[in-house]
Amino acid sequence: MNNIKLINARNLIFLLLAFTFPLSVPLSNILAVLLAILIIVEGSFTEKIKKINSSKWMKSILILFAIYIVYWSIFGSFTDTFWMVKRISLILLLPIFYTSSFSEKTIQKSVFVFLISMFLSSIIAIAENYEIINLNPNWTNAAFLKYTDHNVFLAAALIISVYFVFRDPKQIFSQKLRRSFILCYFFPFLFFYFLFKGKEQIYRYLVLTFIPFYQFSLFTEGGRMGQLVYLILFALLTIFLLKNYPILRFLIVTSYLFIFSVVIYHTSTVVQNRYNTQRVIYNFESSTRNTLLEETIILIKKNPIFGYGTGSFTDEFGSVNEETQKLVSNQHKTPHNNYLYVWFEIGILGLIVFLSIFYFQIKELIKKADGIFLILFPIMFLIIMLADSYLFSQNTLVLYLFLSIITINYQYKPS
Repeated sequence: MNNIKLINARNLIFLLLAFTFPLSVPLSNILAVLLAILIIVEGSFTEKIKKINSSKWMKSILILFAIYIVYWSIFGSFTDTFWMVKRISLILLLPIFYTSSFSEKTIQKSVFVFLISMFLSSIIAIAENYEIINLNPNWTNAAFLKYTDHNVFLAAALIISVYFVFRDPKQIFSQKLRRSFILCYFFPFLFFYFLFKGKEQIYRYLVLTFIPFYQFSLFTEGGRMGQLVYLILFALLTIFLLKNYPILRFLIVTSYLFIFSVVIYHTSTVVQNRYNTQRVIYNFESSTRNTLLEETIILIKKNPIFGYGTGSFTDEFGSVNEETQKLVSNQHKTPHNNYLYVWFEIGILGLIVFLSIFYFQIKELIKKADGIFLILFPIMFLIIMLADSYLFSQNTLVLYLFLSIITINYQYKPS
């Protein structure tokens, strides 16, 4: 009986985590740690250790953590050493989560709760963009997250939603589903009509109403990487869903990407300003990102094998010249590239171990049912980490943990 209560408590905490982590960082951290404690209290340590040891993905995470600790002991402490250790310690929760199995029902509920949370977040972000409300005086925030993080959250929610609605290829050509999709897209609150049409389709119709809100929020706020990764993943997902319809697949992907991109660019001043600014930057004018990347690469070339030590970036980078010192003073703690950041601090071996995390994750997930869909999420992180240190950002790291739990426990059953 106690074990059943423990499992129920664990499942409840996971559902609360799914709802809160897009809305509250402090609360989501508490829930994540509490979830880990409950999993540890479950016992069966021998089996848990064996399960971790059987996964090269989990072993890569443990090795990466060990390298950071060893580098701390060898190179000593820097300004951001403690900050980095806290970040890398959070990823240690994943091996603990990996040892616990969640039921199919719990996984489905947690995904749906996450989508509801993102729906609320997107509505708030849209209202803020159009100055209907003003919860965040700071322009860098969207709803309850930094706009760069919120954009990535929206991209993940969109890909999950599209898959959830259209995962059965036969359903894509269902006249009933096409009609309901069009109606819900233009008249979102019609899902209440479908609510009474049958229990099995309730969630699908409800998620249909979320999609336009996600898209509108995604392309009316800052954050190019979330927009870009969504378009890339949408193309890959369409190819996966329509693998038996090559011509239709090509037409849908190309027409959607072209039409949607053109419409969004000409209707969103945010997108226009961001991309027009980038064109100016690429006309050989200096920019913050260019300086960060160029100077980081120069420093890496001086010490590519061993790196500079855990949390050393701001100290070493800031000591180059006045310009780099100014960037560090403006709170630029990373080179805005996760791969260069890892390479800079823990050398080429650390970079190889870091890349192996995603290699073994993809290798493990692709063996599961619908593995081609599941690997979209590590691919998403491989893409966005080109633009910033997303795996070491608190918000997106929790997103990585959540998506990993979902994909580990995912069981596809055709409708």
